[in-house]
Amino acid sequence: MTREAIAVDIDEVLFPFLDEFIIDHNEKYNTNLVKNDFTSYEFSSTLGLDILETVERVYDFQKRLDQSTIEPFHESREAIAKLANKYEVNIVTARHPQFEDETVEWLNAHFKGHFKSTTFIGFPEVMEKPRTKAEVCREIGAIALIDDSLDHLLQCSKEGISGILFGDYLWNEADKLPINVVRCNNWPEVLDHLNIN
Repeated sequence: MTREAIAVDIDEVLFPFLDEFIIDHNEKYNTNLVKNDFTSYEFSSTLGLDILETVERVYDFQKRLDQSTIEPFHESREAIAKLANKYEVNIVTARHPQFEDETVEWLNAHFKGHFKSTTFIGFPEVMEKPRTKAEVCREIGAIALIDDSLDHLLQCSKEGISGILFGDYLWNEADKLPINVVRCNNWPEVLDHLNIN
């Protein structure tokens, strides 16, 4: 029997990207950023920089980051293992394809054997052929996307793909969600929602 496919984001869902970025940015640029400064996940608005300069800083950080020392989010390992028993799990991330090797290495270190595929769509402004997560989800036949970005989930929702809005973050606050999108603040809530014990 073929299992249904589910897509899962990396940053702020499995990997604490913003926490690490803030530490690095404060050290390198002598800033005093805290997580609550990021009311949007468009870092340019918080940093006060244009998009290309912001992307440059983020990519520079990613190039220098030693991911091997960073632990995934609490309870994500167990949750992904359980998810992979019921679904075909695919990674769909907005990380740039240039970071694929180190990202896959980190995923294998913590979630080895649980993902069928990994797709890196990058940031649209710097990609030659931008793709959306909704397009990728359609291509892989995903019935749902687990992501901290409301924008990605809204695009999926319009395509009839269900969404789990992950985390209780300032950047993903919403008064109302589409009927096929539900918020889960943590991994146990995701498993409850999907009826996985």
